[in-house]
Amino acid sequence: MKSYTTLRTAYGVDTKNTATANLTKGDEWMNDFHRRLLAKADWPFLHRLRTATTVASTTFVNLPYDMDQVESVFVTVSSTRYDPKPAPSRRFWDQLHYTTVTSDTPEYWFIYNGQIGLWPRPTTAGNTISINGKVRVIDLSVADYTTGTITTTSTTSAVTTVTGSSTVWTAQMGGRWMRITYINTANTGDGVWYEISSVASATSLTLVRPYGGTAITAGSAAYTLGQMPLLPEAFQDLPEIYAAYRYWSKEKDERAAEFKTMYQEGVTSLFSTYGVNDLSMVLDDGEDRSIINPNLTINL
Repeated sequence: MKSYTTLRTAYGVDTKNTATANLTKGDEWMNDFHRRLLAKADWPFLHRLRTATTVASTTFVNLPYDMDQVESVFVTVSSTRYDPKPAPSRRFWDQLHYTTVTSDTPEYWFIYNGQIGLWPRPTTAGNTISINGKVRVIDLSVADYTTGTITTTSTTSAVTTVTGSSTVWTAQMGGRWMRITYINTANTGDGVWYEISSVASATSLTLVRPYGGTAITAGSAAYTLGQMPLLPEAFQDLPEIYAAYRYWSKEKDERAAEFKTMYQEGVTSLFSTYGVNDLSMVLDDGEDRSIINPNLTINL
C-alpha cells in the first residue's frame, strides 16, 4: 500500500525537486486528483457501514462525520431490526409531520442538512441507527507514525487487539492502517497492512480484521502507521503519478507525456476493474443463462 508519506516521497523523486514548496504543491495536486477521481463513479470500495444513536423525542440526529451519500438504513431496537423506507421527497417528509407521532418502530428515513431523520419520532434514546453509504474523501496530509514498538498481538480470530510500548496512539488514528515490520527475528510482524478500527488508549488499538501473522507475545517489533488513499491498493500511486505529470507539464518538459500516459492507463484499468458497483462473479443477462462478470476477470 502507498501511504501519504510514501506518495509524497515518490513525488519528490519523480520531479527531482524536494523543496518544501514543491512538495506542498504536490500535496494539492494529489488531493485534487484523488477527490475528483473518486467522484467519477459509484465505486464499491467507498461504501461503509456507520452508526448513529436515537435521541428520545428527537427526529433528527447528526450523520457520522465521514458519511457522504446514504443508501440504506436499519434501526435496531432491543433484538428487533427494523428496515424503514427512504422518504421519496421533502414534500412527502413534511406531510408526515402534520401531526406529532412517536414510536420506536421507524417507517421512513430522510437526510437533510447533514442529519438523518426518522419517522415516527423515536420514543426512546440509545437505539442504534445503522447507515450504509458512501464515505467522504478527506485530504491526504498525515505523515507516517512510527513511535514506540509492538509488544503483543494475537492470531485468535475473535481477537483484534494490538498492544504497544512507548506508543502515543490517539483516537484520531482510527481509520488509518498499520504494518508491523516483517523480518526474520522472532516476535516481529508479517509485513501486511491492517486497517485500524479504533484506538482504546495510547498503547492499545483495535484492527478491523484480526492479525494474520505469527502471534507476537513478548516482542519489540517496529511498525508503521500510515494514512492511505481510499483507492484500491493496486491503484494508490495514481494521485502521485498525476501530480508528477502536472509538475513536468508546468515545466514544459517532455517527461510530462510519460507520466500522462501512466496515469491515464491506470485510470482506464481502475474503471475496468471497479467501475461497476457489482462484485458478484456471475451476471444475469435476463435470458435464463449466466455469464462471468468481466469486471472481475483479468485480461492478459
